Amino acid sequence: MFMSLIHTCNIGGVNPFGYLVALQKHSSEVFKNSGNWMPWNYQAGIPVNDS
Repeated sequence: MFMSLIHTCNIGGVNPFGYLVALQKHSSEVFKNSGNWMPWNYQAGIPVNDS
């Protein structure tokens, strides 16, 4: 599963480590609306003062 996420990040030009860290850091938001936390759109869900 993790390799799939990492490969999807690489294809989309997203830093896989940064993506996985963001998922952990914002886990409560991820559970509430997981569709907003895909590798291609997760950065829009990160608060401006938290990036």
